Amino acid sequence: MRMMPVFLGGLCITVVGAAVAPVHAEQTLVFGTYAFEKPTTTVRKLRPILDAVETELSNRAGRPFKIKMRVAKSYRAAIRDIIKGRVDFGRYGQATYVMARAANRKIKVIAVEGDQKKKSFRSVIAVRKGSDVFAVEGLAGKSFAFGNEYSTTGRYLPQAFLARHGITVGKLSQTAYLGRHDRVAWAVSDGAFDAGAMSEWVFQSAVAGGASLRPIAYFSSVTKPWLANDRLDGATRKLIREALIALQGVKVLDKIKKDCFLPGRDSDYDKARRAISDNWKFFQSDTAAEG
Repeated sequence: MRMMPVFLGGLCITVVGAAVAPVHAEQTLVFGTYAFEKPTTTVRKLRPILDAVETELSNRAGRPFKIKMRVAKSYRAAIRDIIKGRVDFGRYGQATYVMARAANRKIKVIAVEGDQKKKSFRSVIAVRKGSDVFAVEGLAGKSFAFGNEYSTTGRYLPQAFLARHGITVGKLSQTAYLGRHDRVAWAVSDGAFDAGAMSEWVFQSAVAGGASLRPIAYFSSVTKPWLANDRLDGATRKLIREALIALQGVKVLDKIKKDCFLPGRDSDYDKARRAISDNWKFFQSDTAAEG
């Protein structure tokens, strides 16, 4: 029991009452990302994961946490959000991280998504079923669809892969950036483009949905990082990292085709850096390539 003084008309009266437990204010965090697929699909896949993170954070901290979502309209807007501190932490693509980190060296990798305990996954170069193309070299003279112009697996890595196999922009009849992997998959399936690049799970999802696609090549991509901006305090950043890594094999991770989170570091994204810095090779003229 707790003795509480009450002052009435200058007199102090002691009242016996129950002890009052301290009340912790709810801490709100803003989670940022951008639409890798349709914005509604992005929210549907990530909200259950964030709900699980909320619960884990609250249990570990002993106080309530609330996570709000901010889905940027473009890759460029997403980069600005994390650089300028409009979001506390978020899920971003590899190239987005490299660009954001170049602008603000204090941005940190909290954790990286794990695929069967690995930090890598496969992406696909696909053609329409019935196509006469069976190898990357056969794409000469064909049209090719990429995802977003800031995307790692939708642009930088496939362009690096094509350049290594002698296919530069000058050898393709047409190229275009369609914004999202799912748009690329269906554009190739519908015959609007001869080939395109997409993550393997988008490829599989499109095929399951009736898309007429066939893979002709695979290339490796590093998994997506979850980042914290430089304004997020170290203690909260550590709590988020621990909460993510604690989500081992939980069902909600199936929504992003991953099974865990792993500790991450800046060097995990050196391959993406090289693909970005060497991107000019895809756009060099055939004469320069031969020389």
